[in-house]
Amino acid sequence: MTNSERIIDPVGPVLQSGEVARAVADAAVIDNAGHRVEVRDRGSYVRIEVADGECILRRATIAEELGRPFKMSELELIMPSFVGRIETGSDVFRFFHTFQQPAGAGHEEALS
Repeated sequence: MTNSERIIDPVGPVLQSGEVARAVADAAVIDNAGHRVEVRDRGSYVRIEVADGECILRRATIAEELGRPFKMSELELIMPSFVGRIETGSDVFRFFHTFQQPAGAGHEEALS
């Protein structure tokens, strides 16, 4: 999705250019349907920006876009930077803003 206005407070990864970065960019559009996604190709790197304070990347979607099996550790190898906070897992990476808490957050404080 392309728009002339920049996304305010975007989140998402910055990746070294290449086959995996292209697949991740395509997967970001799929995995974040309903949210504005900007992919900015800067030559040596690709910046993926997602609006609304959350970017989800799923291993299965990236693998489908690559046409081969994919491990999320491959993403870590080509990601020198990202915007927001990150939660990592073997099947999903989630980028989000610090001012947004994930569902269910806050229970620890209530128990203290």
